[in-house]
Amino acid sequence: MIRSGTTLKGAYDDMTTDFEKKATEIMLEAGISLEHIQSQRRNFFQDTHIENYYNKVENSEHLSKNIPIQKIIALKTDGTVVGKSVYDLFMGRTTEGRDEKKIDANLTSLKEHGLTFQLAFYSGEFNFEGSSPLRFNYYKEDDCYILQNDGVHRTISAKMFNAPTMSGIVTDYELDKEKKKLYEEYDSLQEILRLTDIKGLTLDYFQEKMNKKD
Repeated sequence: MIRSGTTLKGAYDDMTTDFEKKATEIMLEAGISLEHIQSQRRNFFQDTHIENYYNKVENSEHLSKNIPIQKIIALKTDGTVVGKSVYDLFMGRTTEGRDEKKIDANLTSLKEHGLTFQLAFYSGEFNFEGSSPLRFNYYKEDDCYILQNDGVHRTISAKMFNAPTMSGIVTDYELDKEKKKLYEEYDSLQEILRLTDIKGLTLDYFQEKMNKKD
């Protein structure tokens, strides 16, 4: 039963699927607010361009159980999640980069075990174990994390369920100001080329040519 004081008025529209209704009701029953659920419609994953101007800090890899969920800004995945909202990815409004069975498993666990268990799971030791532990890169100057490949659906679900933190193996990266300057110049040039419909300039090629000028 949905908790007293909770209303679904305005939560659904003509495009709402049966899965969305079921998932919303399970989350509400678990104690996740409708306000949070709806806010995930506006919580979009970014691209990973930041990787182009950061350098790995050697010997910085460490275990962490306190990765702030809101600071995980992007996911490295074979699917296309850039520009997609947490809500759409979780609810299946976009099928790219989404595995229905994995989302269902997170939702079923929430229903059967409760919110406290589920949040503890996302920040627990499970993410360190097995052949595919969760790995995050931390970009220090921008104070954000990018998930590396495994754990996409777990991260989407953790955001959807309003988990405060996740656990994983973290590698630190430091800003390279020269690389950032080059990237910004490249990005500006790419926009000019896009407007003039000229293609073929890669970042590696651009960096090589610019470095030869020095």
